[in-house]
Amino acid sequence: MREYSISHFDFPGSDGLPGEAAPKNVSDGAASPLRDPDTPSQVGMRSRFYQHALDEAAVVAVTDRKGTIVSVNRKFCDLSGYSRDELIGQNHRVLKSGRHDRAFFHQLYHTISQGGIWHGEICNRAKNGGLYWVDTTIVPYRGADGEIERYIAIRFDITRQKMAEDRLWHLANFDPLTGLPNRLWFMNEIKDCIHQGLERIAPFAIAMLDLDNFKDINDSLGHAAGDSVLRAVGDRCRAAIRNGDCIARIGGDEFAIIMHDCGDPKMAMERADTLLRAITPPVHVKGSDRTICASIGIAIFPRDGWDQNELLKCADIALYSVKSNGRARSALFDSEMRQAVLQRARIRADFETALHTGQLRVFYQPIIESEGRSPIAMEALLRWQHPRDGLISAAAFADALIEESLAARADMFVLRTVIRQIRAWRDAAVPFRSISINATIADFRSSDYVDLIIEAVESGMIDRRDICVEINEDTLLGSQQNEAILQISRLHDAGVGTAFDDFGTGFASLRHLRDIPVDTVKIDKSFIDSVETKPSDCAIVTSVIELAHRLGKKVTAEGVETLAQADILQRLHCDSIQGYLVAPAMDNTMIERFIGDIEV
Repeated sequence: MREYSISHFDFPGSDGLPGEAAPKNVSDGAASPLRDPDTPSQVGMRSRFYQHALDEAAVVAVTDRKGTIVSVNRKFCDLSGYSRDELIGQNHRVLKSGRHDRAFFHQLYHTISQGGIWHGEICNRAKNGGLYWVDTTIVPYRGADGEIERYIAIRFDITRQKMAEDRLWHLANFDPLTGLPNRLWFMNEIKDCIHQGLERIAPFAIAMLDLDNFKDINDSLGHAAGDSVLRAVGDRCRAAIRNGDCIARIGGDEFAIIMHDCGDPKMAMERADTLLRAITPPVHVKGSDRTICASIGIAIFPRDGWDQNELLKCADIALYSVKSNGRARSALFDSEMRQAVLQRARIRADFETALHTGQLRVFYQPIIESEGRSPIAMEALLRWQHPRDGLISAAAFADALIEESLAARADMFVLRTVIRQIRAWRDAAVPFRSISINATIADFRSSDYVDLIIEAVESGMIDRRDICVEINEDTLLGSQQNEAILQISRLHDAGVGTAFDDFGTGFASLRHLRDIPVDTVKIDKSFIDSVETKPSDCAIVTSVIELAHRLGKKVTAEGVETLAQADILQRLHCDSIQGYLVAPAMDNTMIERFIGDIEV
């Protein structure tokens, strides 16, 4: 077989470059170096110069019509790692990388076999197995009979450019912490799944997975520990999903999974439960084992939505439902969940309006001592004079108070109202012992709340004994615990009363009772309800009262509704009672009459 070299490419009827003898694409009036009336020696010199320039700039190969390599230049050998002898006579498929499908090459060969010029990017495999990319132009050459005899391929190495593009694509589509795809990649993948589903009716499920109480790990052990947990969860989920399914980390401690061939709700729940079981084993972090739990919300295509945003919204609604009802399980989206979300959104929007339009009220519920006739204390309770629903209690708009900014603004409204009311009642000589106000973690994220109380005391607006701040266990959890304790200590140092509300219902421990400077413990209504009928609850109430007294603290029982409950509490030496047996919450006018009746 004759070897063709780019330095003397032998075409019939030509001593130089292809087409030099008959430059068909240059008009008669155009200036072209290929048509200058030079001597043969000048033409040869110019041709060798052009060929040398091409050799230095490009990767060039010539194949016959069947794709057999008949000529390559030095840059081709340098790039591919093969010698010229190893390449000549080989089919060009020797460089096939596997990165392009059959349709890609079908289109390429169809173009050039019809005499067209093909241009595109091709990934080839070098002799050492490495991949490289070339920007390629393939030009067919026709012989005297008009038939295609050869193909010349001119390539430029773009491997570095493609590697940079791949790095940028990877940064844009993958999470650097877990190595999982990110939200952008996941959204595009859902689009593809929907497109395929519409074409061949292929249902699939979207699962939104969120770690339960993950913030506590970050707050207690630090973000490095949290990152370690996220990596472990990502690895476990990746190992637990089926082949072909996809998992991505779409933000924070939230992961999303595409479960293919999963239109059956029962199957979707089973596969979600498999993920939950995979996550459950303890994760060793910072020298200790931490049990990780998660919640999952599921939406199914096309049952729950026809586009990626709707599917994610439905899965997120289902996830919220799980979080609101116990966590550590999975749930399928249903229409009732959507209605609940819409209702919560309406309540939050209406409550925002209520804050601006003066619809909020403060009511007062009496707290009386079990023995003696000292003036009553009161607890200030927020009420909403709703323009449509009338007067509603905090339980009816609790969803609005989940948002900390709204809760903080509502609490500041109550505090300012109570301070003004204390001043008015003191000026009017209305007898009362003190007024308790409820504070949440939102009130301790800055010092403004406590600053306002201390300023009112120091300015003489109120006496330090006029007000008592009630906290619950939520105030003592999370990253703001230390700040909350600091603010509570400031109140205590200023002589302002403090109380531990709803004691016994959550995670508040005896250590909290010992270490946090509170003056009063309030026993939750759930224990008082059954103090007559359940010996165990009666024993708990007895123990709390005795322990609090030994620690020098007063005790108030909440939710007292019967004389029998009051008698038991009196025998147990509970200091004060509060509940419907005494009186419901009342506005300032009604509570003044109530106080007047007691004093008579």
